[in-house]
Amino acid sequence: MPFSRQGVQDPLVYNAAQVTSAQRIAIFIPGVLASVDIFDVTKNWTDAGYARVLYRFPGLDELPNDHQIHPPTAARLIAAFANRYPDKDIALVGYSTGGPIALLAAAQISKGRDVRVAAMSTAVEYGGGLSTMFRGLTDIMRAMVATGSLNRQTVWKRFWAGLLYGPDALDDPAFKDRLAHDIAEGHKIIVKLDPAVALAHALGLPGFELPDDLDLQGIPVAFFIGLNDRVFSTRQTYDFSQKIGNVTIYGYPEQGHLLFFTRPDVFEDIRAFVEGRPVLR
Repeated sequence: MPFSRQGVQDPLVYNAAQVTSAQRIAIFIPGVLASVDIFDVTKNWTDAGYARVLYRFPGLDELPNDHQIHPPTAARLIAAFANRYPDKDIALVGYSTGGPIALLAAAQISKGRDVRVAAMSTAVEYGGGLSTMFRGLTDIMRAMVATGSLNRQTVWKRFWAGLLYGPDALDDPAFKDRLAHDIAEGHKIIVKLDPAVALAHALGLPGFELPDDLDLQGIPVAFFIGLNDRVFSTRQTYDFSQKIGNVTIYGYPEQGHLLFFTRPDVFEDIRAFVEGRPVLR
């Protein structure tokens, strides 16, 4: 039976009392195979008057693997939640696949309050298409050669290291100590590769594109990207930004796709952006 587009459980996790009393709501949306734990560093946002709302993906964070990720459906659920609180300003913070979902949701949130979108390592249309697929397959092969293994979990760990820093980390011996430390630390965040979960996360992405009539007028948008990102290249991100129009891109040298791990201070920059303050790095 094919996956549905919406699960039986509410994917949003939040404290209802905090949402009611907070001045602003920050909705965090992860990416493929990413737990909402990647946003743990933002817990201190509550001290600044935010209520944190986390959107979970199927098969992760105690959510059953009973549906596939479908960006328009996820966006509709998020916007419906935001529209229940018309007096609250909204910050939408998306990582990877969460970026396009945040953009779609922003356009559906009722007007009359401040709505901003910060997309970190944002996915692009069609899941990056053949370019992303080719880079991924190439990096998996390099990880296999570097590890001398065909074991899925062994190769996955080295491939994940490439996501941290870029292609050099896949097989350069100079990264050995750094990789050993960061991969060990990453066990706190990295999701065990489950083929069924991976399928549910990937099925809805290759055919996804933003609608031509997407209306983001008056909604500030910024992208925060690693300049060594192997999943979505700088060129792909730039082209995506041009389709949306008037998008500021903040680039982090020598960083890959997993900015939340290698540069957790990115969330300080994101908060500065959503509050209309200068982004200082």
